[in-house]
Amino acid sequence: MVIGKEIDIHPSKGIVIRYKGAFDLDSLYKSVKSWFSANSYDYYEKENTEKTKPQGNSVILKMNGVKDVDDYVEFRIDAIFEEILRIKKLEKGHHGEVRAIIKAVMVLDYRSSWKSYPFLFHLYNNIILKRKIHNYYWPRIYDDMMDLNSLIKSKLNMVE
Repeated sequence: MVIGKEIDIHPSKGIVIRYKGAFDLDSLYKSVKSWFSANSYDYYEKENTEKTKPQGNSVILKMNGVKDVDDYVEFRIDAIFEEILRIKKLEKGHHGEVRAIIKAVMVLDYRSSWKSYPFLFHLYNNIILKRKIHNYYWPRIYDDMMDLNSLIKSKLNMVE
């Protein structure tokens, strides 16, 4: 349970990526997983399920990374492949439909140091730390989120 303040970096529903066509599911999975490690995030896999269906297999992947930036701020990024449908194995890779969502959250006071002092917590975040939050932390997690977005799109052969 998070006691501190969570700040969403993504749009309200997250960054949604939709793709239909050929892709390499194994490479996509390994690349996203290694991205978290390469960017100093602790990696967690919340779900990895595959169901066999007559029209093609379906896969659900829920990947999460957490990074302690310092003693006060933590970054969390989710890469949720909630719909990988009608997967058919090709000679090289797979064919199917992908719906992925990327969400990023900055957690202030993730260690709950200010839990007993809500007024001071508010002052600290909105006066003392305000510039650092907007000029230092926010751009860093935003860049990470967009870098992961670009990686997923490149693995899905989506050229921008």
